Amino acid sequence: MVLVDGASNTMERTSPLVTAAQRLVGRIEALVDEVARLREDNASLRREVREAVALFDGAATAGSDGHHVLRGRTLLVTKVKAPARRRRRGRVPKGRATPTDVTADVVRAVLVKLGEATASEIAAEITRARVQAGVLGSTAPVGGRAVRFLAERAGATTRVAEDGQRRYRLG
Repeated sequence: MVLVDGASNTMERTSPLVTAAQRLVGRIEALVDEVARLREDNASLRREVREAVALFDGAATAGSDGHHVLRGRTLLVTKVKAPARRRRRGRVPKGRATPTDVTADVVRAVLVKLGEATASEIAAEITRARVQAGVLGSTAPVGGRAVRFLAERAGATTRVAEDGQRRYRLG
C-alpha cells in the first residue's frame, strides 16, 4: 500500500516485523552494555585477586617481625613482588603396590598347593592366607598383575585355557 499525504494511520505504516526487529535491536544493545560493564568488573576483580595473592605470598615468606629470612640472614620487606612461578614436580612414585612379603617363592608355594590356577585365583589364595595369618597390612588384597609377574619369576609355565584365561602351573 502506498502512503499518500500522511492520510493513513500509524498502525499501517509500521509492520509487526519492523517493530519486532526494533525490539530485538534494543535488547541486543542492552546486552552489549551489560557485557561491557561485566568485563570492567571482571578486570577489577582480577586485579584485586592478584594483589591479594601477592599479599599472602609476601606474608608467608615474611617472618613474624616483618623481615624475610634468607639463609640465616634477614632482609627488610620493602616491596611485595609477584610470586615466582614454581616448577611442577614430575610424577611421584606410588611405591610398591604388592606387599614385600609376597615373593616368587610364595607364588610357587601356592601353585604347588593349587596345581593350576589363574592369576586372580592365586592372588585370592595369597590374600586369604595373609588375612588368616594376621600379617600386618593384610587388608590390602594382592593384585593379579603382580602375580603374573611373580609367576614368571617362580618358573611357572603359562597356557591359555578354553575360556581364554591364562593358567599358571609349575613344570
